[in-house]
Amino acid sequence: MVTRIKSPGLKKRRHKQKRQSRIAWLGVIFCAIVLYGVSSLIDLIPVPEPELNSGRTVQVYNMKTHELMSLDLEQYLVGVVAAEMPASFDEEALKAQTVAARTFTVSRMISPNPEVQKLHSLAQLSTSPATCQAWIDEEEQKKRWGSEYRKYHRKIVQAIADTAGEVLRYDGILIEPVYHASCGGTSTESAEYVWGSFRPYLISVVCKHDNDPHICTKTSMTLTALAQKLQLPDVIPAIAAGDYIQLISSTASNRVQQIKIGGRTFSGAELRKALNLKSSLISWQIDGEKITFVTSGYGHGVGLCQYGADHYARQGDDYRQILNRYYPGAQLSLE
Repeated sequence: MVTRIKSPGLKKRRHKQKRQSRIAWLGVIFCAIVLYGVSSLIDLIPVPEPELNSGRTVQVYNMKTHELMSLDLEQYLVGVVAAEMPASFDEEALKAQTVAARTFTVSRMISPNPEVQKLHSLAQLSTSPATCQAWIDEEEQKKRWGSEYRKYHRKIVQAIADTAGEVLRYDGILIEPVYHASCGGTSTESAEYVWGSFRPYLISVVCKHDNDPHICTKTSMTLTALAQKLQLPDVIPAIAAGDYIQLISSTASNRVQQIKIGGRTFSGAELRKALNLKSSLISWQIDGEKITFVTSGYGHGVGLCQYGADHYARQGDDYRQILNRYYPGAQLSLE
């Protein structure tokens, strides 16, 4: 056996090296705080995410790859919430979005949309927002969020974990949890005006918010282009008389219910779709040969307003209060 004798000088040198190393690390941390700020530094520290495992598998047809994906329900929701709501929104708004998305998913697992099953006989949902909910994979999330990917991904996973298994029911039946980007900062719309079917939990509710990029959107076109888009006869001199466009009726939330243009009557939803307008909360102005439509909000306006949800969350409402606001009478329960 060899016995090593440590001299006092060697001990002093090693102690000095350790002290210098600690000082160096403190310097690195200080520089990081200066460069990135405390909150950004925290994001650099690895924090384990909650594990998402519902034990239930959902069959999702990927419109991009044209493949059927078998995903755990809760893990599937990560891609849905990432696609459907800005990850910068308040945590409580993300939780409300998660419950709405989970309710929709469970409902379609029970009764798939026939249009989805045309894509694949085993599909319960697709990644198309036209028939289901939008969904993006991890690669797309990284492109969308860049350097903030880890923070936003963890934030969404936490929102899903905090609401694990929760869905919305009305009289014991899963609701149709529709949602949209913005109601325009005044009030949401009733389902009966958009789809012709009344739902007691999808009625017009007050939604006052102003921090919203969709509050005022202008869309201009020539009157000839308007006639072409609506498949109307050629523009006639009646325009000058001011009766080419006539508002027939409005909904309770002041959206266009019925409007007559060039002798033909359209619903607000039909006009919005035909002209690719953001909403049916519409006003307009004719100036010579040009017409400008001004819309407020983005989407059909029914159910949960995402920008409104973020507003109320930042005012202190939790996700239960937010859901109660936009789906009055619906009850939270476990799937």
